[in-house]
Amino acid sequence: MERIKELEKLLLDAVSDGAFPGANYAVVTKNKVWMGSVGNKELYPEVIPNSVETIYDMASLTKVVCTTTCLMQLVEKGLLRIYDPVSRYFEKFRFTDITVWNLMTHTSGLPEGIYGPKDKLSESDIWDKIFTIEELKFKPGTKIIYSDINYILLGKIVEILSGMPINEYAKKNVFEPLEMVDSGYLPSDKKRCAATEYRNDATMTGYVKGEVHDETAYAMNKVAGHAGLFSTVKDCSNFIKMILNDGILNGKKVLSKKSIDELFKVQVKEFSGVEVLPKARCLGWQTKEPACSAGELVSENTILHTGFTGTNMFIDRDNEIGFVLLSNRVHPTRNNGKLFHVRACVANFIMAHLEEFKND
Repeated sequence: MERIKELEKLLLDAVSDGAFPGANYAVVTKNKVWMGSVGNKELYPEVIPNSVETIYDMASLTKVVCTTTCLMQLVEKGLLRIYDPVSRYFEKFRFTDITVWNLMTHTSGLPEGIYGPKDKLSESDIWDKIFTIEELKFKPGTKIIYSDINYILLGKIVEILSGMPINEYAKKNVFEPLEMVDSGYLPSDKKRCAATEYRNDATMTGYVKGEVHDETAYAMNKVAGHAGLFSTVKDCSNFIKMILNDGILNGKKVLSKKSIDELFKVQVKEFSGVEVLPKARCLGWQTKEPACSAGELVSENTILHTGFTGTNMFIDRDNEIGFVLLSNRVHPTRNNGKLFHVRACVANFIMAHLEEFKND
C-alpha cells in the first residue's frame, strides 16, 4: 500500500532527526493490520537493527493495556465496583473519600509519584511511602493530576481481588486469549528487547535492556500496575482489534461490549486551571483534546495513552481504526522530546487517509 510507504518515510525522517533510534508501528482496522519497523533497536554499546519482532518496554501503556483491562474484567465478574472506596482494600490507606473511580480517572489528589531517589528502595519502602502520604494535592474529584500512585494501588487491587500476581492474572485472562504471545512482565528473551536509558546507580550500570525502565516499578520487583509491561507491535495490534470488535478477538471474549462502551465514555471534562495534560479522562485512558498525542483529526470518540519510554496508542471507535507506535526514544537518554511532535503528525497522516486504509 502506497500510504504505508509514506508513513514509513515520516518515521524514517524522525529517526534521522533523532526523535528515536527506531520504532515499530501498526495501523489497525477491525479486520486488517499494516505493520512495520524502522531504524535500530539499539545504538549503544552496539548498533542492532530493529525488526517487528522487537520487544518494547511499554511504560505507562501498562496502565491501560494491562491494568485497566484487568479491572474491567473484575467488574464483570462481580468482584469490583468502580465507586468502591480505596480504603476498602487497604487498611493503612487513610483517605476514605478516594474511590477506585478517582484512581482510574486520576482525580484522586494523590501525588504524581514517589519522590526522591528510588535506586535503593524496596517494594515495602514504596508502600510505606504511599501509606504515609500526609495530605492530598486537592479534594478528590475536583482536579486531574496524572499519578503513578493511582495505578500502583489499582494494580494491587487486581491482585487482592483475583488472588493472583497481576502478571499472572493478565497473562491468563488478557494476553493468552488475545494471542499476545510476547507480552508480559519480566521478559525472558532480553536480546529481543529494545535498549532504553543509560543508568549508573545502585541497581545497575549500563544501558537498560530487558529490564523495566521505570524506577518505581523496578523497585517493586519489576511488576506493578503503572509500568513494567513489555510487548510487541503485533501483540498490540491484537489488543486494538479486540477493542474495535467490542471486546472479542477470533471468537474469544476478553471484555463485554458494555465494558468497551464504558471505556470510551468521557468520565471527567476539563477542569479550569489545570496546567498538566491530560485535561479530560476516560477510565484509565485519555481522550481527545487539544495537543493530545493522537493529533487533531481523530473523532471525539477516541481513547489514547502514551508511555514515557516512547510508546503511544490510540483507538478511534467512530472511525473504526487504531494505531500503535512503539519506540525507545529514551535511548540513550530521556532528554529527548522530539517524539511528542512526531506522534501527533503521524496520527494526522493516518486519519487524513482513513478511507484508503478502511477500503484497501
